[in-house]
Amino acid sequence: MKRLAALGAMRISYVLKGRAQKEVFERFDGIIAEDVTLQEIKESEGFAFSENIAEDRLIDDRVRRLVTFCDEAPSITSRGGAKAGGLVLRSLLELIMFRHLQPDAAELLELVSPGNGNGVTLLTAARAAGFVGGIDEAMLHMKDAEAGASFLFACEEVPDFYLRPYFADTYLLGYLSGSRDTDPAFEGFAVNRDPVEDCGPVWGMENELKLMVKRISSLDKKLPAAVIITGEHESGRYTAACSIASDLPVNLLSVDFSYIKNHASPKALLHRLSRCCVLEDRALCIRNITQQNETPFLLERLEQHYREYSIRPLFLLTQPEVKPAPLLKENYLAMNIPKSDEACLERWKGYLPKKYKKLAERLASKMQLNAGQIRRVTMAMETAELAEEKIDERLICRLCYEVLDDGRYANIKRVEPGFSLDDLRIDDHNMAVLRDIVDQVEMRHQVYEGWGLRKRYAYGRCVSVILAGPPGTGKTMTVHALAGQLGLELYKVDLSQIVDKYIGETEKRLEEVFTKAQKSNMILFFDEADAVMGKRSEVKEAKDKYANTEISYILQRIEEYDGIVLLATNNLNNIDKAFMRRIRYVVSYQMPDKAAREEIWRGAFGKKVPLADDIDYDFLADAFELSGGEIKNIVLNATFYGAAEGGKVAMRHIMKAVYRENTKTKRIAFDGDYGGYAYLLHD
Repeated sequence: MKRLAALGAMRISYVLKGRAQKEVFERFDGIIAEDVTLQEIKESEGFAFSENIAEDRLIDDRVRRLVTFCDEAPSITSRGGAKAGGLVLRSLLELIMFRHLQPDAAELLELVSPGNGNGVTLLTAARAAGFVGGIDEAMLHMKDAEAGASFLFACEEVPDFYLRPYFADTYLLGYLSGSRDTDPAFEGFAVNRDPVEDCGPVWGMENELKLMVKRISSLDKKLPAAVIITGEHESGRYTAACSIASDLPVNLLSVDFSYIKNHASPKALLHRLSRCCVLEDRALCIRNITQQNETPFLLERLEQHYREYSIRPLFLLTQPEVKPAPLLKENYLAMNIPKSDEACLERWKGYLPKKYKKLAERLASKMQLNAGQIRRVTMAMETAELAEEKIDERLICRLCYEVLDDGRYANIKRVEPGFSLDDLRIDDHNMAVLRDIVDQVEMRHQVYEGWGLRKRYAYGRCVSVILAGPPGTGKTMTVHALAGQLGLELYKVDLSQIVDKYIGETEKRLEEVFTKAQKSNMILFFDEADAVMGKRSEVKEAKDKYANTEISYILQRIEEYDGIVLLATNNLNNIDKAFMRRIRYVVSYQMPDKAAREEIWRGAFGKKVPLADDIDYDFLADAFELSGGEIKNIVLNATFYGAAEGGKVAMRHIMKAVYRENTKTKRIAFDGDYGGYAYLLHD
């Protein structure tokens, strides 16, 4: 700053030479001199900013960058091989520093050109630069310097641009003195200047990032591009931007979009951010752009400030629904961070601690998380280890759901799985089908990615299962068992909140359900699926047409869904035939035979329930043709009867519960149906 101020003093001396009385030079002796020439000023500038002077390398570099900006500032005209606007702008810079450091500068500036106030006007700077010709030429020179002056300095607003007093604000003074964080607009964590080397790896996107660096490097530096990186929240957009910047190489100045949007003066903030990037040779990165309607203003201001002066790329990190490309006036490059199985596997491999990497492929098959989510899961694993918890696949899946749960389940009810496949009492064929379903979920990465079937089968990868059979035969229990076996969370779709009498509302709500499910890696369970998947009817009325449209829509949505959908129905004949073509598996349930009923009876009480010796399982299985659900009700009631009497559960309690169940379902039964135990009903 002192060298700039000294040059400013020389310019004042030159202007006052021949205009001021000798007493002025005597009064300000040591500040101005009477014999200064323009040639001496030019020679002093060349010496002052040469790289041979090394008082402080950081400050020297910053001063040279600032002077270079002045020299290369956009101009509409040139005189004598140099940009006239640049000469006026450099003169303005030197005079501003002179006024800042020299207490007597204000009085001297008024002698050159009255009306400088707390700064320096372009008129004063033009005179100090040696432009003393006609008024038209002087106005042209000052107009050339106006944009650069407004970009670099703060000013007082006055009607005539050439009489506008410019001065250095806190940031510019700090910049020239070597300070780092001097701008009060850059508060807290909203603006980030961290080195890009600290960004960490971007798993699964190495090739895409190398290609982007190559494309940026091939551009003409005079035509910098906007680099649009699109992805979901926490997908690694900022890490990708840092990786690209590191390879260019260039440092980033990043700011969150919400901070700009909510700032008291977004226009002023964007101006200050752009100036910081230009002077510190950084690339500006706007993080987390979430609103399309706010984007036009943002891009207009950035093109007015940042892209007017910077040769560095502008990074725009957007949500998928934001589309900035059509709004850009200049060239751009774009990349998307997908949520693909292949990238997901690489992220799991990258973030998982070494001893758990063997689980990476199984986790990638079940839990398609983005980079930020996986990183938080691994941090939670470290905490669990400190608490001496057992880290296994099931625990990791639970931690994944904790990270995913953001309250998005308005029409979806979470159900806690309470069984495993081993708890089911079904025939061997159905059990084999259920095992196949589990294998298809756990082997999906190997088949689709490892064996390359994803490209061949772009859609229709949904693992869809219809569970059909009479009430109480085990459909819901099977759903719980599958969820428990896979370690995935089960969400039951509340059809009462989905199906709507108004046209289009059902489809809208179903779309919301599938979108949320896709983001959360959940098992979707539609109970009583006939409500939305019944047979299409002949179109006789308008309502028939729209009912058929709903069925067609859900057919299409299931086919596009890349997860697990379980559908339960009491009657398979009620399901539209078009569904059967798109459903991967059908598991049919029948009323259990005697052997199955006896197995259900024997396993229904559990190990801790105290049982009397008089329970006749063979009789119960032979005498009463009950479903598993009905046996469950009887067992529960009988257990409470026994507990109320303070003893063991005996045959009399079971017979009482059987009688109550028959009465509830209006099943006709005579004393003879209860065999030798009928007397227990009359005790």
